[in-house]
Amino acid sequence: MSINWIKITERAREGIKIINALPYDTFTTVLLYVHRQMSPASSATANSGSVGGGGGSNGAGLSAPSITVGTSVTTPTTERAGTTSSEPEYTLEELERLVGVARPDFLLLIKTFSYILRRISTFIIKPSHLQRELREKLQLQDEAKIDAILRLWVRQTTPMMNNLASERYESNVIEDMAWKLNVEIASHCQQREKSALAVLQLKTVAGEDINFEMTQPELLQLFNQFEHIQSELDATLASMKASN
Repeated sequence: MSINWIKITERAREGIKIINALPYDTFTTVLLYVHRQMSPASSATANSGSVGGGGGSNGAGLSAPSITVGTSVTTPTTERAGTTSSEPEYTLEELERLVGVARPDFLLLIKTFSYILRRISTFIIKPSHLQRELREKLQLQDEAKIDAILRLWVRQTTPMMNNLASERYESNVIEDMAWKLNVEIASHCQQREKSALAVLQLKTVAGEDINFEMTQPELLQLFNQFEHIQSELDATLASMKASN
């Protein structure tokens, strides 16, 4: 059964076509580039001057990471069929030449990768389920590309799941919750494009603050998930009372 973790618009579908056309080695280079640009360390060091205003929304459900001219990436290894090979260091301009498509298609490619990785990080999914979703819902055609995304996702989520399974988190209790609204400017080059973001902060007994930043559709989806959990909980409690 398909889950509602990502919306595939016509624009996103065009980006996936470009992904399907990429050679595997180029695909993994761009994938890891976008992933690193989305990481907190990269975001903290990024400055203005993004290519073509690529950091903003394209109006079709896609948003790109903040990518700065001259930013470089070193991809340590590329895995396929049990082999590894070293990748050179690329700037964004060099990466665009490597991909070898027109500038609008290149920016759409970056935005599509960003959109997929951002949505994957929002949901906890079984690896086998995610693999099927990438194949059937996103219609990625190369199993090696699907496996590359899956390996990246597993590497990213494993520490989080290990922490959730630790005693420290098992005994952690939510003590309070705070929220606020932010208005985010989509791009330095497009000051008029703004988006509203909800920021939730869960305060724990252990003194930690867990922050979530969500758009209005993401917040609505979270609310619907809580409603579903509440309905299931109510039904379970009613069944327990009836059996007693």
